[in-house]
Amino acid sequence: MAILAAGGIYKNQKQNLTGGVFLSALAAQHTYSDVYLHTNFSSEETALTAELKETLRKSGVTHSSAQAVSAPYGIVSADEFIVNSNVYETFNPKAKYLQQLDKIILTTDIGERDFRYILNFARKRKLETIVFSCGEYIPQVNDEDLIILDDSGIPNYHHYLNEIKSILTEREFISSTPAKNRQIPETGLRKSGKMFIQLLLLALVLILLFTGGFKLLESISTDSETFKAEVDWSKEVVHDDCSTVETCADLGDRYLSDLREYVDLQDEPHIFFENRTRTTFINYEIEDFEITGSDVKNPLPFGDEETFKSMWNVFQQVFPKRYIEDINEYRLFSDGEGNTAAYVTIKEDGTVLAMDVRDNTHKATQYRNLIHEFGHIYSLPIEDFDEACSSTDISCIKEDTIIANHADRFWSQYDESWLENSDKSRFQLEGFYNNNVTDFYVPYQATNVKEDYAITFMKFITEKIPSNSSQLRDVKVQSMYEDAELVALRVDILKSFVQLEKERAT
Repeated sequence: MAILAAGGIYKNQKQNLTGGVFLSALAAQHTYSDVYLHTNFSSEETALTAELKETLRKSGVTHSSAQAVSAPYGIVSADEFIVNSNVYETFNPKAKYLQQLDKIILTTDIGERDFRYILNFARKRKLETIVFSCGEYIPQVNDEDLIILDDSGIPNYHHYLNEIKSILTEREFISSTPAKNRQIPETGLRKSGKMFIQLLLLALVLILLFTGGFKLLESISTDSETFKAEVDWSKEVVHDDCSTVETCADLGDRYLSDLREYVDLQDEPHIFFENRTRTTFINYEIEDFEITGSDVKNPLPFGDEETFKSMWNVFQQVFPKRYIEDINEYRLFSDGEGNTAAYVTIKEDGTVLAMDVRDNTHKATQYRNLIHEFGHIYSLPIEDFDEACSSTDISCIKEDTIIANHADRFWSQYDESWLENSDKSRFQLEGFYNNNVTDFYVPYQATNVKEDYAITFMKFITEKIPSNSSQLRDVKVQSMYEDAELVALRVDILKSFVQLEKERAT
């Protein structure tokens, strides 16, 4: 009989260690069963790591089952936390000690992927499992197996040790009384009393390290294959100026280079973040791609109408008409600088394009925002959603559509609850992003699968293909080159931007 306890490690403001890792010590102190640990020890903070390992060992925890990573420990304060070492995936489902398990204790302050791997391992083997959460993220677990200690999103497990002990006792994971004279795992020094044993252990450790390294490489290779883009560079493209994916990609890159003479799409100004109540200034009626009327709700905070109407003129001039013909309203609004820069509302009776006047005064930023919103319009046609919904809610998406396919391909490794994160707390969103930091370019991309597609689309248009990367965020961009229609669309958009800038220059 054995228990696996999986929890994170964090430093508080006093540089003391805390986190779900200490549930392993609590369990070991109240059971005679072997207690194995899954966590990520820091190989950078050696003094803290050595002290923590000795504390756990004296409590009866076998921590040799845990891995070390080259990253500092996570940081936690009263109102926020940084994941750091906990984000790395180190769970090895083939480890021998796992065959002894019959119970698993999990906390949600570890990386979400490792959490899912361990949970799937438990489900496949029908192991009794209990999950404690402080709201870092809420997994899809049976209600009777999920204990939400609080919804702060901060790993405050040390505040709930008595409550956790009572629950573990009630579920018969541990005893209510301390385990006297329980077996304590030996230190490496005690195990190596003789030179022969030292050499033998060293040899075994080296073998295990090599084996673990190969297993890790094998795991990474498998993940890369899972999300690998298969671009056929010779695939035919229907376009007047290029004929294959390769020639069209090169042509798009040339237009991107030409555009830099007028505006660098990678240029980002300093943003002063401010929160204001969202205010609509003017609603413009759109017919046949032209502004035909206006409804002034509030005076503009600065500038004049013609300045901001020009954004619509750019939009309707750059992007192919066949994709934007449903837009019947163009809106000027603001919620302060650095918040919602733009948005689209897509419904059966028409589409609204809204631009924040404070966030779009910088040309490169404005162009990126326009491309981003066009990415939404392109990927969210209303006919791709069930008629009963009359909206682009992700729960209403039909199968075999752009967003459905994007979700199936690139979000299947997350819980379904993460497909739409707009209603989640800031701490949950930050935790999700930090746990999957190489999957997204910016935190906002992790808001939901729709924002993920739009930001990927913006990267696809405004940058060259990241061809030498296997990170998921780059693979998403690479995958867009699998679609001949998208490659042709990129050429048209960049060509239109260049033509627009040339006209403005003359």
